[in-house]
Amino acid sequence: MSEQEQEKKQEYAFHPADLIEYAMDKPIGAARAALRVGLEDADVDHDIIIAELMGNMELNQRFLKKLTGALRKNPNKIIGEMPDRIQTLQVERDLGI
Repeated sequence: MSEQEQEKKQEYAFHPADLIEYAMDKPIGAARAALRVGLEDADVDHDIIIAELMGNMELNQRFLKKLTGALRKNPNKIIGEMPDRIQTLQVERDLGI
């Protein structure tokens, strides 16, 4: 890869948390799409996170801020930053319960 191609690639560095933050104040469809893409390589399934967002919008904003913070720390390992309920649901999903 040429130096110019490498520079161009660096300019477009994608971070999953950026996508989640962008979608936070958008309609739920955009948020769902962002979560599917943003959590693609994470250790928490996007469906668990989407289900958690079915409640109070104020709580959702706090939850999404916590999620984006976890993604910024390590986009592949966010389970330890999630609430106990999310951790439990992910373990159940991993075990096929």
